[in-house]
Amino acid sequence: PSSRFICLHPNCSKTFKRIEHMKRHFLTHAGERPFRCILCKGDKRFGRKDNYKEHYATH
Repeated sequence: PSSRFICLHPNCSKTFKRIEHMKRHFLTHAGERPFRCILCKGDKRFGRKDNYKEHYATH
């Protein structure tokens, strides 16, 4: 099956096979990063929980 869902953000032409993946991607355009690593110095943040968990496992 081909990609059926297209990101409608200006200057973005990413396509997705599943709508939930497109919605998750679209949030990256908002720049929100609600997941903060409390073990890192500074303000290391992530927009997706799975990316945060992957990072956290490196500590």
